Amino acid sequence: MDAATAAIQALTANENAGLVMDFDGVLSRITDDPDASELLPGTKEILAGLATRLSVVALLSGRPAGFLAARASIPGVELYGSYGLEHLTENGIEVDPEAQQWMTAVSAATQALHRELDDIEGIYVEDKSLAVAVHWRRVPDRDSATKRIAPLVQEMISTHGLRHEPGKFVEELRMPLKQDKGTALQRIISTRNIQAVAYAGDDRGDMPAFEAATAAGGHALVIDAPDIAPDVSKIAGAHFDSPEQFQAWLQQLSDAMR
Repeated sequence: MDAATAAIQALTANENAGLVMDFDGVLSRITDDPDASELLPGTKEILAGLATRLSVVALLSGRPAGFLAARASIPGVELYGSYGLEHLTENGIEVDPEAQQWMTAVSAATQALHRELDDIEGIYVEDKSLAVAVHWRRVPDRDSATKRIAPLVQEMISTHGLRHEPGKFVEELRMPLKQDKGTALQRIISTRNIQAVAYAGDDRGDMPAFEAATAAGGHALVIDAPDIAPDVSKIAGAHFDSPEQFQAWLQQLSDAMR
């Protein structure tokens, strides 16, 4: 039995099953403009159906919870932003209290990066609520952009005490908390008593969640891409060539649960 089929069987066979997914590169295509990310057509309906059958269907992203709410507000689907530091509830966005003390540092780093990089064509500084990211996918000369960005990122780390999270043509600065997608997924599993879990991701920031899922006896669902990081491509589990192929798997899961 292949890994993708095994994940479907595990989720359909257990009454307390959970499916947790990243957003960018998983449920949406990677875009040159990060603000242009959106769900693939038809995904919203599939997830809404799965949310009525699985104990937990959730998005767990490095994006702010507000970003997810604007693009993936789906009945029954839980939204966790900023690597789990934010959770969208019926009362609004709840922020982990530990994050409050680092808001000033993140704001200062964000302002500094805007001052240094906003006038460079193709470089985009993304305000991420509890983090800040620098994207250079749209820059014609990516090597030169990397050399320009790298020392600035290191300066922000040294000056403000933030943590570095590399990605696909993006450098992210996060709060130095013991919180990542792995700890967030562990919390979802334990608080909801999930007995079978699958996590879908595509980048280095998803690796702690892959590890947490497999440690819980669950399944890693990896969406590959031409520029996927080598360590992510080696994750044991089900691999998909694109968000479209993963969407087809979601439909198969939905059909199996009927």
